[in-house]
This record gives sequence, structure tokens and C-alpha cells, in this order.
Amino acid sequence: MTTSSQPATVSEATPVTTSDESRKPPGRLVGMDGLRFGAAVAVLLYHFTATSTVTSYWGVDPADAFPLLNEVTRYGWLAVELFFMISGFVILLSADGRGIAGFVASRVGRLFPAYWACIVLTAGLQQFWSGGRQTSLTETLVNLTMVQDLFEVTGVQVVFWTLLVELKFYLLVFVVLAFGPLTRNRVLAFATLWPLVGWAAQDLGAHWLADLLVPNYAPYFAVGMLLYLVYRDGIDLLSSVLLAGGVALCVVRVLEAAGRASDLQGVPVSPVITVVLMLACVAAVWATTLPGRTVPPRRLAAALGTVGGLTYPIYLVHTQFGYAVIDVLAHETTRTVALFAAGALSLGLAVAIHYGVERPTSARLRRAVQAGLLRAGDAVRSLFSRLSDAQATRLT
Repeated sequence: MTTSSQPATVSEATPVTTSDESRKPPGRLVGMDGLRFGAAVAVLLYHFTATSTVTSYWGVDPADAFPLLNEVTRYGWLAVELFFMISGFVILLSADGRGIAGFVASRVGRLFPAYWACIVLTAGLQQFWSGGRQTSLTETLVNLTMVQDLFEVTGVQVVFWTLLVELKFYLLVFVVLAFGPLTRNRVLAFATLWPLVGWAAQDLGAHWLADLLVPNYAPYFAVGMLLYLVYRDGIDLLSSVLLAGGVALCVVRVLEAAGRASDLQGVPVSPVITVVLMLACVAAVWATTLPGRTVPPRRLAAALGTVGGLTYPIYLVHTQFGYAVIDVLAHETTRTVALFAAGALSLGLAVAIHYGVERPTSARLRRAVQAGLLRAGDAVRSLFSRLSDAQATRLT
């Protein structure tokens, strides 16, 4: 898998996708699959051994339950920032060369089957477990939209708040696509202006705009988008300067988040370690897409592809099911056994969702949504054409 190492010369009139196939490396980025799974494991361990929420299930502060492990897992929240960075890269890759219908359909097919399965499974769990998030039937149904936070409805799983952040990013990509192809200059402008406008809206008290632009997380998506352009076109002076600026914004945001993490967990979260780990996340995303890197052996590539497919469902299900296992086993066996059991159940459910739901339905849903959107677009264009013809007839 190779990419151009020469400075990019793509003009504003040229889409990011070009006819020169050598400039857009084919194949799956299996290194990024492994990185995503590692991030999911980090989030899982953070929720099971570091958050204040899990204290009530262990019956003791997690820093006391896992004193050595907690020294590491207290930084697991940074994996969410890594996920956003990866999303900036992958969503740009997904939208590259696609129209609006194709982009929307790809996102619906990717996100909703596993998400809906997770909601159904969690609703079933709550019929037998009195802990965790108890939601009414109405609240559970609202969760099916993925925008329950807009209605101030509790998400049935702790991590669902991040999905609304993702959807806002998709909406912004949709708006950019509505103005035409994702040219290099448009992407550079988008990745640069979005975090800055969001920051300004936040500081000026424009709450509705700041809520849409998610300034606390926008820099991570932006860095991911810029890394995609470097991956596809190679790096030049402009992209390197903008990337450095994006990373600097990430440093500012992650330092703010470190203070909040300390307050939330009740343990010291080092700003220095936080920044180092955030920079390591940037380097890791970049490293998985470097030109000329060694292709892993076939079996390793297959394994990375498999765990990459499990990343999203394990991220969705792990909190409530893991907390339930910990709640039941924490006082019946050793904490280590309870921790492994919680992780094993989360992984088992992820396998079931991926192979039982995602693989059979995601592509079908994507095709159905794309076909529906294309038919709707044709109908709208036909209606406007008839109205235009009618108006012309009246004028003559």
C-alpha cells in the first residue's frame, strides 16, 4: 500500500478522488483496525477500573480495588479522543468520491444495526438487573433515534453520548458535500475553521452554535481529516502547518479535560502524561497510514480485521453488561475473576452482534437507504422540473 510522497498539487476544482489510482492506496488499513480495538479495550478498562460510577458495583473505590492497574486505566478516557481522531480520518475516506446519498447510506448502514441490537439487549438486561440505567419504555424507544440527548433522555448505555458527537460531525460533512466534491482546499478549510469557529462560539456564549460545533472535540476530528489528506496526497508545507496547529488545539483541549478527569475520578490525572498520550495517539494514527510500511502477514492482517469489526459493538455494550457482571460477582469471587468475566461477556456479546446482526444486515440497510434517497432525489428534481416548465408556459 503506497501513496505519493511528493507535495500535493490538487487544485480547488479537483475532487479529492482523482483518476490516478496510485495516489489513493487500495486495501484495508488493518493497523488502524488494531488501533481501534485497542482503544475499545482502553475504554472498557477505564469504565471497569477507574470511573467513580463503578465504585457502587465493586463496593470500594476502583483506585483501591486495582491500585496498580488504576495508575494506567485512569487515562483510558483518552481513547474516546483517539476514536474521534480515527473517525475524522475514516469518515473522510468514506465520503471521498461519494455523493450525499452514498455518504448518508454508508453511515446509517454502519451505525444503526449494532446500535439497535445493543438497545434491545440492554432493555432485556434491565428486566433482570435492578442496577444500572433504568429507562422507561418511552425513553428506550427514543434511544432508537440515537439523538436522545437532544430530548434530554438518558442513554441506555453510558457511552451513547459520543454517538451524538459523531452525528454532528457527519452533519457538518454532509453540509460540505452539499456544496460539491470534497476538494483538497475545501477539506483544509473545513478542518481549520471548524475548531476555531466552535471555540469562538463557546467563548462568546453562542450556546446553540457551540452545541452544534462541539468545540471540545472538534480538534480531534480535524487532525484525523488532515492526516487523511497527508495519507492520500503526501505532506506539504501548508498541510504540515495546519496539522501542527490542529495538534496544538488538541493539546489545549486535552489539558482542560485532564482537570475534569481528575475531578470525576477523584485521583490525580497528570497533565504531562495526558499530553504525551494524546500526542502518541496522533503518532499512532499517522503510523498506521505511512507509505511504504511493511504489510503484516496474512493471518495477522485477518486477525486485525476481525477485532476491528468487533470494536463498535464491544464499545456499545460493555458498560451496562459489564457493570451487571461486576455487581453480581464482586462479592462472590475475586475482583480479577469478576473483571475478566465482565470483559468476556462484553466480548461475547460483541461477537454475537457483529456476526448475527451487523454482517447480515448492514450492507442491505445501506443499499436500501441509498436507493430510497436516490429515488427521493429524483422525485424532487422531477417536481422542480415540472414547476419550472409550468412557470415557463405561463410566461409565454
